[in-house]
Amino acid sequence: MDADTRERLAREIEFHDLTVDDLEEISGLITGMSRDGESLRLRDKSAAYYRWMYFENPAGQAFGCLARHEGRVVCSFAVAPKAMQVDGRRVLLGKTMDMFTHPDYQGLGLMGRCADQVFARAREGGLEGWYVTPSVNSYPIFKRWGYREDFVLHFRARPLDVAATVASVRPRAGRWASAASRAVAPLARLLDRTPRLPAGWSVAEEDTFGPEVDDLWRRVGGGYRVAIVRDAGYLRWRYSDNPDDYAVLALRRDGVLRGLAVLKVTVRHGLAVGEVVDVVAPARDARTWGLLLRHAVDVLRRRGCAVVEAWAIRGTWVDRRLIRSGLAIPRATLPFLLSPDLGEPAVHDPEAWLLSQGDGNDV
Repeated sequence: MDADTRERLAREIEFHDLTVDDLEEISGLITGMSRDGESLRLRDKSAAYYRWMYFENPAGQAFGCLARHEGRVVCSFAVAPKAMQVDGRRVLLGKTMDMFTHPDYQGLGLMGRCADQVFARAREGGLEGWYVTPSVNSYPIFKRWGYREDFVLHFRARPLDVAATVASVRPRAGRWASAASRAVAPLARLLDRTPRLPAGWSVAEEDTFGPEVDDLWRRVGGGYRVAIVRDAGYLRWRYSDNPDDYAVLALRRDGVLRGLAVLKVTVRHGLAVGEVVDVVAPARDARTWGLLLRHAVDVLRRRGCAVVEAWAIRGTWVDRRLIRSGLAIPRATLPFLLSPDLGEPAVHDPEAWLLSQGDGNDV
């Protein structure tokens, strides 16, 4: 693109705050630029999804900015508020979302203009800062803006169908993987039996988040220095009202709710992948976490998943708990960035966080 064209476009492009009337166009831009298809599906990208995420969030409406050229959306950026607790204090932080510029308009500085407007609006709206799970393309942008990277997230995985998992990423190894899978089949069957529960414990799939979920969060929330407030209102919005589909496991002891796990099936490399999207359980309670994770794997196996995975901050207690529960293979890393003016010491401590895929909004 020559200098004259860039200058002309700079004059013609208009910027405005996100409104509910923009949702169909936002969905079209993001869907058109995504790689979703038969081999990849992580979450809904429909207009209904963006209505839910941007305008029905109990923590407040999203702060968004669009760039338009000749009437069509060519760039979008948003920050969604999150009601969080940091060392016992309730705060509003944000999660950056949907950083997309149409290929024909990249290199014009549109995203910088949108981001400046969004961040200014978010500050005016009471947000103290925000976190980012950047893409490969957006990572260097945020680093240039001075964002902090105090720790690294990664996926911990457990293959359930070894042959299919290996063949999906290395097709030529499929025959070898099939032979290896047959060789370890007796051991796999032993490990894959439905886990037994101790006396007095029960687990069931549920479809609502009622008052006992509020009681659970009151009991366990104080064990986490940094976390989204996972009360019934938030969980109901995040997983029940969401246009996507989730399964919820409730673990009880003597009839009292002890923990929750939220699950979802996605498609990666053409495989059905079971995602442990969220866990609400007492901090450092190995028994409760272990029972939830083992039963989560069992449910996802019965739903036909070839592999099960979950997020963890590398090297933390949760990371070690995933390993002990069979999710031992580090599949991929994911950067996690914090806005440079977040001054609370706790947010820079990896052990302080209760952090899940559900906090990232990618599934």
